[in-house]
Amino acid sequence: MPKVVDHEERRSRLGAAACAVLSRTGVAGTTVRAVAGEAGMPLATAQHYLPTRELMVRAAMAYLVDRVVRRARALPTGPSALETLRLAVVQLVPLDEERIFESRVWLMLTAEALIDEQIAAIMRENAVELRANLARLIDLARADGSIAADVDVPQAAGELATVLDGVTLRLLYAALSPAEARAEIDTHLTRLAARP
Repeated sequence: MPKVVDHEERRSRLGAAACAVLSRTGVAGTTVRAVAGEAGMPLATAQHYLPTRELMVRAAMAYLVDRVVRRARALPTGPSALETLRLAVVQLVPLDEERIFESRVWLMLTAEALIDEQIAAIMRENAVELRANLARLIDLARADGSIAADVDVPQAAGELATVLDGVTLRLLYAALSPAEARAEIDTHLTRLAARP
């Protein structure tokens, strides 16, 4: 009987391995051989799934996004859509070891995007998706009245994404404590809140 291969499980394993290699060596050290070794797979198997560096980067980013989405789905809803937004955005900044790892990998890819147009294109796709998700949550908060009705949703989503980028960077090089990071996020979200 032929062996049943779980292709999604292999892709996920390779994505996790690519992230682990990226976190240690950066993009320059992320080769198919290194990723295969990290995943405990034969080189030929890894090459079948990730024949190019672009596909390795995509696999790493898909793995990171999947981790964030799984955490977001497990979040409780807050008493208002604004509180749910607050809970969701705090999941995106490096406040624990898991998110520090994710942010380090993301930052390495961001740096590489400055000189690699393929990676830059992937990063832009992900930035658009993040803003769309933030806009959806902001729109829900506007609809339930916890965010002011006159808030420009796309603009607010873009500004929030920028705040999260800045908070993430400053947390990673210890220019900001976790408590200060939460306070900055809270201050920004309070500006969006509906006035009584």
